[in-house]
Amino acid sequence: MVIDNRLKINSYCQNIGSNALFVQGAGGNISWKDDNILWVKASGMWLADAMDKNIFVSVDLTSVLEQVKDKKYSIKIKSIEASDLRPSIETILHAILPHRLVLHIHAIEILAFLVCKDYKKIISTFIADEYDCSYIDYKKPGPDLAKAVSEVINQSPNVQIIFLQNHGIVIGGEDINEIDSILNNLISHIDNLQRKQFENKKIDYLLLPLLKGYEPLKDKDVHNLSINDEYYKHTLIHWSLYPDHVVFLGRKSFCYDSFEDFLSSKLRPDLIFIKNIGVYISVKFNSAQKAQLRCFYDVIIRIQSGSRLNILDDAIIDGLLNWDSEKYRIEHAK
Repeated sequence: MVIDNRLKINSYCQNIGSNALFVQGAGGNISWKDDNILWVKASGMWLADAMDKNIFVSVDLTSVLEQVKDKKYSIKIKSIEASDLRPSIETILHAILPHRLVLHIHAIEILAFLVCKDYKKIISTFIADEYDCSYIDYKKPGPDLAKAVSEVINQSPNVQIIFLQNHGIVIGGEDINEIDSILNNLISHIDNLQRKQFENKKIDYLLLPLLKGYEPLKDKDVHNLSINDEYYKHTLIHWSLYPDHVVFLGRKSFCYDSFEDFLSSKLRPDLIFIKNIGVYISVKFNSAQKAQLRCFYDVIIRIQSGSRLNILDDAIIDGLLNWDSEKYRIEHAK
């Protein structure tokens, strides 16, 4: 089968990258194999920019697979052409999957299930035997996850969908149409399962009280994280749910019961939640962080009442925040 042309792939990346329910900021990536070359999104680039910028880099596929064959997963991968861009953290994952095209995204509707302790049981209720699927309990992105995916492939060579706990979904296919069909089919099943009336208010941030050094977030929905008691509790207790959230927004949330509580604190974080008032940000809070905050909100409102959530622990968070590869991605994703 002839691989989709570059223009079609770029167009798809722009479309899916512009849908915040599929892709948030610099999160997610896509790749395709062209003989012995793997084209993969560069770290820190946005899929939504695919039609306007060169967001992909080429990698020697044969070299990567030879090293993986020798059980080497912590390898430094450079692009074939001279470039200041680095291949995605997940390049090895894309290389070892046998499919022509591989899509890895943090789709909101799916992520709302993946953050649950019993994510396998929940997801299996709407997948049935429709696809060859596998599940991977949380692994650190990069080498650890690539190794786990390699083990999955050894056991299930025809696997087409891999669900990653507290992370996202990987879909493999021969072309864009196949991948898109699988994704939309999954989402349609979830819509039927997840259908509920979200308890949202549209908050007019222009009417919120002023706070020196901060401004109300310009998103009428996200303020519900401070207004709605259930959402506020999640924000306070269940902050560390998946890697991109921690990487861009930090290990903990800064929640305050009142302005007085905040002002009496010596801390001045870039993002604060004032209970029953709203969400405030500093001027340093960038677009990548805003995208991840919106993602958190969209996940939280879809979590079913009574769900047991799987929170990333301190050791996992330390591994993410002290990782040079993630520091690079943060810097290039702004």
